[in-house]
Amino acid sequence: MSKILIIVLIVISSCSSMKHYNMFQCDNGSDYVSEGMYRIVDQRGRIGYADESGKTVIKPRFAFGFPFKNGKAKVTEKGTMKEVPGSGGEYHYWNSDEWYYPNFNAPKKNQPFFDVFRPRNC
Repeated sequence: MSKILIIVLIVISSCSSMKHYNMFQCDNGSDYVSEGMYRIVDQRGRIGYADESGKTVIKPRFAFGFPFKNGKAKVTEKGTMKEVPGSGGEYHYWNSDEWYYPNFNAPKKNQPFFDVFRPRNC
C-alpha cells in the first residue's frame, strides 16, 4: 500500500511541476508563426520559442526576442521597453545594447553560442 501511495505522490508532483507557457501577445493578438516557430512567455515575462504543435523548443530565458527570420532570431537578455515618441502610449519598442543571434542548432562543443549584433551609426 505504501508503494502505491509513493508512486501516486510522485506522479502528482511531477504533473504539477510541468511548465506551461503562454503565447506572446502582439498586435492585439497572439504571436504569428514565423518559420514554424512562435514566441512564448513565462510567468516572469521572459521570451522563448515553440513550434507549431505547441512543443517548447527554446525555453523562455530572454528579456526580448524577435520572430525567426532566415533561420535566426534576434534576442537579448537585457533591455527596456520604451514608448515611441508621439504615439500617445500606443506603440512601443525594445531598446538594448546587447542584441545577438543565438546559434540554437550548434553542437554543444566547439561552436560559438551566438553571433553578436551591433547597431550601426547612420
